[in-house]
Amino acid sequence: MPDVRPAQVVSFVDHLVTVERGEWPRLALAFCYFFFLLGGYFMLRPVRGTIAANNSEILHWLYTGTFITMLAIVPAFGFLVSRFRRGQFIPAIYAFFIIHLLLFAAGFEGDATPAWLQHAFYIWLSVFNLFVVSIFWSFMADIFRPGQAQRLFGFIMAGGSIGAVIAPSFTKGIVAVSGATGVMLTSAGFLAAATLLAIILGWYTRKEEHKHPAEVIGGSIWEGAVRVFRSKYLLYACLLMLLHNGVATFLFNGLAVLVNEHIAGFEERTTFFSHVDQVVQILAFGFQFFVTSRLVRHFGMQRTLVMIPAMLAGGFVILGSSMGLVLFAAVQVAQRALNYGVLGPTKEMLFTVVDRETKYKSKNFIDTAVYRGSDVTASWIFKGLTSAGLSVAQMTWVYLPVMGLWAFGAWRLGGIYSRLREQLQQPEYSGIQSAPVNTRLSRP
Repeated sequence: MPDVRPAQVVSFVDHLVTVERGEWPRLALAFCYFFFLLGGYFMLRPVRGTIAANNSEILHWLYTGTFITMLAIVPAFGFLVSRFRRGQFIPAIYAFFIIHLLLFAAGFEGDATPAWLQHAFYIWLSVFNLFVVSIFWSFMADIFRPGQAQRLFGFIMAGGSIGAVIAPSFTKGIVAVSGATGVMLTSAGFLAAATLLAIILGWYTRKEEHKHPAEVIGGSIWEGAVRVFRSKYLLYACLLMLLHNGVATFLFNGLAVLVNEHIAGFEERTTFFSHVDQVVQILAFGFQFFVTSRLVRHFGMQRTLVMIPAMLAGGFVILGSSMGLVLFAAVQVAQRALNYGVLGPTKEMLFTVVDRETKYKSKNFIDTAVYRGSDVTASWIFKGLTSAGLSVAQMTWVYLPVMGLWAFGAWRLGGIYSRLREQLQQPEYSGIQSAPVNTRLSRP
């Protein structure tokens, strides 16, 4: 086996990503942090997919339960952000979810698990995913400047994708030996590692930048939601979230229906969703590592954001003409790969030009309450269309105008981002790293 040294790894990555002097420690820590964070989540996602297939008739109620839970948790999160330093509330939130995961592990028994516990886990995992990932990217937007984000966020997200590629293999192996309980315990270990890395990265960032420990953001717990409705920029970000997630929810619900019709058994369904997740993450990794940063640099934020609905529209035309489990799964794989590989990094770049309170409060409100609100809306629309007698194939035509509106909103949002970034690069704004959420910069 050849001797691969750290310097060789650095040199190899430098050919793929432009890393400037002094950026490597934070970049490496962020990469590993996201690796363990998404690895822990994607071990659990196939279990969530199986629960969705087992309960495909009531998915709209599970989405509703998730949304209500989000509304209850968002104020609590706003309180923590307003009262505690970043180095305190981030580990505390992660520990909260790890403890709950251990409790679920004690009660899960595959298909024999009580229905109420399956439903509770589905809702819990949906909340967990959005909160921990939203916190991660708020943290990243806080410690990396806009120019750094454009260069490095794709690489950081690739760390998560590597974890997400590996995780389903753990799931497939563990679920056959010790069921869902073993999967949950292994996931808890990954999340504990992510928590430790978050603490180390926070410490290193404070030391590097010579910041004093008083990092309390302050303000009202409702300030994040208020800021969203006062800002054209954040409202367009909400529109992008609503329309993209509406399409994604349709594809998830449709696949759950088809899996329920064609595949039987907890282990078999979990294995199928593990395969799907693995393919998604392999493709997403390719986008993140080799494509995304180059797309943004070459085409700009506007064109990059518009590419995604344009490509998915072609996939929906194909589905409307020919329907089947494998083909539908392929389109969902493409949608999720583009989401994780392109839309995800670019969406996080959008928050590098706003102030810290917006990064932690408004972003979290959009990533949680708005995101799950769109889930609820899309799932009830899916249920309504199903009740009206439309097949999954017929529904694909209904969503084509949605992607047209999505492309329009993406174009407007990308334009505002570009203007804000240009203003921040002007000499008179030297020293300012973020813009107020009204999308206009004030003189320093």
